[in-house]
Amino acid sequence: MKEIMLPYMLICWLLVKTGVVSWTLRNAVAMVGIGLVLSSILFSAHRFFSPADLTNSTTVKAPHAVLSPLVGQEVQEVMIHHNQLVTKGDLLYSLKSKDTGAQIQGLNAQKSAAEAEIVALRHQIKNDERTLERLNKLSQFANESQRDDVRTRIDSNIAKVASVFAQIKSIEAQIVTAEWQNDRREIRAPFDGQVSTVNITEGTRVGNMHLYDINKKFVEMRIADQTYKRIKPGQFAEFYVNAYPGEIFRGRVHSVTPGTGEAHLSVVNGDQHVRQHMVNNSTNHGRTVIIEFDEPEGYAIPIGSTGSGWISAEKPHSLLGFMDIIGAATVRINAYKAFLFAI
Repeated sequence: MKEIMLPYMLICWLLVKTGVVSWTLRNAVAMVGIGLVLSSILFSAHRFFSPADLTNSTTVKAPHAVLSPLVGQEVQEVMIHHNQLVTKGDLLYSLKSKDTGAQIQGLNAQKSAAEAEIVALRHQIKNDERTLERLNKLSQFANESQRDDVRTRIDSNIAKVASVFAQIKSIEAQIVTAEWQNDRREIRAPFDGQVSTVNITEGTRVGNMHLYDINKKFVEMRIADQTYKRIKPGQFAEFYVNAYPGEIFRGRVHSVTPGTGEAHLSVVNGDQHVRQHMVNNSTNHGRTVIIEFDEPEGYAIPIGSTGSGWISAEKPHSLLGFMDIIGAATVRINAYKAFLFAI
């Protein structure tokens, strides 16, 4: 922010150097006093109407997917390397499938046995129906109890067939579930994205992988709480990151974070210590703003890169629109200073 006063300092120096203003104690005090007042006014108004992140904590972020469970399954093969860009459907790594494979074989065997049982029951039903037909023809020479026994056996076998059919449906459902689990042993990219460091290898039973969605990058920027009511969705914003020193990127405000970690409450019942409350809120934390942006063609802004940004906040009158110059100048000066950060 102090760099904004450089033009004023240059003007004062030129006035003294050219002799327009004589360098006396009175004139020196007047110049310094006017500079301090001007700096205070500009800084205060700027903080409300064109807030910039003076902490240089503006960060590029992206949503990510956590692939596969953290523990329990053994990694069979890893197909990608560090920092690789992948497209949707690419195979990232695979898990061993001995358990699900054996389960599917066992379920298929149970299904085959049930189908064979149905065939046997149907043969038995046909034989009993022929026996009942013969007994009906020999009505004078056959007991009614014999015919009742055959009818009972036929009805019982029909009920058994229905029961076995139900078992087959249950087995088929288990097979579908097992095959779904077996297919999940191949971990594929659910979207176009990028992995960072590959920290798993063949044989591990602990660990998984994160995949960042590079098509949904956003910027998170800190603002002071006093600016909260003046930030609205859709407002113009600019930012820079140290990865591209001297270059400015543009975006729009998506939303303001309504709650912060300092407001977090424990799920365990009990009162919070007063000293803990004081430590968590002893400084002016502010809050963060989510800024959406479209990545320019030919650029690949790295996730996690930091810099600074500013927002054209709501102003009480359109005549104060010139205050945006301060926010824009502040970020641009910091962007140029980013060249020096590498030294």
